[in-house]
Amino acid sequence: MATDDGVVLERVSKTYDMGAVQVQALTDIDLHVPEGEFVLFLGPSGSGKTTLMNIVGGLDVATEGRVWVHGREITALNDQQLTEYRRTDVGFIFQF
Repeated sequence: MATDDGVVLERVSKTYDMGAVQVQALTDIDLHVPEGEFVLFLGPSGSGKTTLMNIVGGLDVATEGRVWVHGREITALNDQQLTEYRRTDVGFIFQF
């Protein structure tokens, strides 16, 4: 499903281990945002908005699935490559 433009998520899931409890933050998310499109994520607290953005931004790693940004599969990057990706390709404005 990879494409050279925009952002593509394929069956992305994220599970957090909280001791004896596992929290499923994202489950099998498929998304294609073409180059130049603006997207707004709305939902209640705890619905996975920040987790999704952190995965696309390279701040967090998906438990399952694949993510491409401008044709580059960021879910295949190691820690050093993710650092370079964040440094050169991503800008963050944190909500707090």
